[in-house]
Amino acid sequence: IVTPRPLLLVALLGAAFTTSAFAKSDLETINRIRNEGLYHSQVMTTLQHLTDDIGPRLTGSPEMQQASAWTVEQLKAWGLSNVHLEGFEFGRGWSYDSAHAQLLHPRKAPLMGLPAAWTPGSNGVIEGDVVFVDAVTEAELEKYRGKIAGKIVLLSEPEDIGEPNSEIFKRYSSDDLGKMKGLDLKHPASNAHGAPDSIAQNRKRLAFREAVGAFLKQENAKAALYRSSRDGGLIRVFGHDQRAGKTFPVPALILSSEHYQLLQRLIEQGETPRIALDIDARFYDEDSKSYNTIAEIPGTDKNPEIVMIGAHLDSWHASSGGVDNAAGVAVTMEAMRILQKLDIKPKRTIRIGLWSGEEQGLYGSRAYVEQHLATRPKPADPAERDLTPWYWNSPGWPISRKPDYDRFSVYFNMDNGSGKFRGIYTEGNVAVKSLFSEWFSPLSDLSEGTINANATGGTDHESFDDVGLPGFQFVQDPLDYRPRLHHTHVDSFDHVLPDDMRQAAVAMSTFAYEAAMAENRVPRKPMPTAPSELEQQQEQEKARKRQRAKEREALSELPQ
Repeated sequence: IVTPRPLLLVALLGAAFTTSAFAKSDLETINRIRNEGLYHSQVMTTLQHLTDDIGPRLTGSPEMQQASAWTVEQLKAWGLSNVHLEGFEFGRGWSYDSAHAQLLHPRKAPLMGLPAAWTPGSNGVIEGDVVFVDAVTEAELEKYRGKIAGKIVLLSEPEDIGEPNSEIFKRYSSDDLGKMKGLDLKHPASNAHGAPDSIAQNRKRLAFREAVGAFLKQENAKAALYRSSRDGGLIRVFGHDQRAGKTFPVPALILSSEHYQLLQRLIEQGETPRIALDIDARFYDEDSKSYNTIAEIPGTDKNPEIVMIGAHLDSWHASSGGVDNAAGVAVTMEAMRILQKLDIKPKRTIRIGLWSGEEQGLYGSRAYVEQHLATRPKPADPAERDLTPWYWNSPGWPISRKPDYDRFSVYFNMDNGSGKFRGIYTEGNVAVKSLFSEWFSPLSDLSEGTINANATGGTDHESFDDVGLPGFQFVQDPLDYRPRLHHTHVDSFDHVLPDDMRQAAVAMSTFAYEAAMAENRVPRKPMPTAPSELEQQQEQEKARKRQRAKEREALSELPQ
C-alpha cells in the first residue's frame, strides 16, 4: 500500500510522538535480566527460608517480626539502599504452639482442627459436651440463655459436602486468556470500598459476631467450634478481631468439615457428643504496631519519581504460607536482587514494599499510602469507622494528596498464588494497554502478555488504585491456589513451582525496569471524585432493589 505524502508525514509525526512519550526498551538490559533471573536465580532459596525456616507469619506474631527483620538484613546484604521498617497501628499479637481435639463419646477418635487466630489458649485440656447454637440474630441467642454453661458450642451452619464441583489444578488456556481481553461493562472497575448495602450488612455482621462472643463469655461456655470452609480434610483458617478488648473471649477451634459434620449429625440423631481439646496459645501486647519492609534502588534523576513493586509478607497461621504469599515476596525480592546485581542505574527510584496486615484488610499497604501518598477522611459515624476490614466502610472525600503523590509513577503487585504471569489487569486504565503490551514483547516466549482491561481485587494494589494512583496485579495461572491452598494447612513450599517463580521474577524485574526508564510516568485514570447526589440516590435505589430481591428469594423458599 502506498501512503500519500501528507498522510505519511502525519503517520511519522504520530510515531515520533509515541516513541518520545515512552523510550524504547534497552533490549540488551532485558537480555541481562532474563539471563540472571532464569539461570542464576535465588528465588527458591528466598522462598525456602521464609517458609521452612521462619514458617507462618501472622501479623503481630513473633514469626512475623522475625520475617520482617530477616528481609531487612537480606535486602541490605544485596546492596539495596534506604532499607528500613515503617510501623503502623495494628493491634494485639498472637501465636499458638499446638492444638489437639479428641472425640470422647459416643466413641473415641481424633478430631482434626486448628485454632482461629486471636482466640485465647485453653490453659490445659478442656472437656465438655457439644451443643449446636442455632442463632443468626441476637434475639435467637436468647433461646440458649442458661443452657450452654460448661458446654463446647458449634457455631457454623451445617452444610452437606456433596459432589466435588471444582478442578484441583488449572492453567489458563488460550481461550481463557482470549476471553479476558474484553471489558466487562456489567462490573466496571471501582475503588476498594463497599457499596452502601454491603456496608450495612457488614456492620450488622460485626455487631452479631461481637454479641456471640459476649454471650459465650456471659454464659460460661468452655469453647467454640467452627467448620472449615473447605472439605477433603483441608482446614481453612481465619481470625477474630485483633484489637485489644475485642479479641474472642473463649478458645475457638476450626475443625475439618468432615469432623464438624460428624458432631452435627450425632446431635441431630439425639446423641450428646463429648470432646476434649487443648490449645496452647497466647497474646502479645508489648507492641501494638506492625511493620512494612521498605528498600530501594535510588533513581538518578533530580528529585526522581517512584516506581514500586511489592507483596504481602504476612500469612495465616495454618501453614507456612508458601503461595500466600511467600511466593510473591520471594519474586519481588528476587526482582530487586536482579536489578541490583546488574548495577542498574534507573532514572526513577525503584522501591519495594513488603506489607504486613494484608490478610486482615490491606493494613500495611494502606498505611504506606496514607503516610506517603494520600489520605481520605475517616467515616464520621463511629460504628462505621469501627468496621474491620477498613474497606467495609464508605470512602471519605476529598482525597488529600501528599508531596510524593505527583512523584509516584506505578505500583506492581504479586498476590494471586505462585502461578506464572500470563498478563496483567489494567483496573480499567485503558491508557496503559499499548504500553504494557510493548513491555511484554521481549517476554513473548515466556508469557502471552494478555492485557485484561478489567479490575481484580482482594490485594494490596487496591490501596494505590483507591486514591487514583496506578496500581496493578498480574494475571497468574490459578494452579491449585483457590481449591486447596488459599488459607489452608497445606499452603507450603511444596506447592510452589520453580519454573513459574523464575518466570514471574523476570517479568516483575522487566516491568520495574521499563517503568523506571520510561520517558514519562505511567498514565493515570481520572482522579476519583465524590459521587453526585443523583449518583448516590441511584446507588441507594440499587441497594434497595437488591435487598428486596433477597427478601423475595427467601419468601420463595418457604413451604407453600
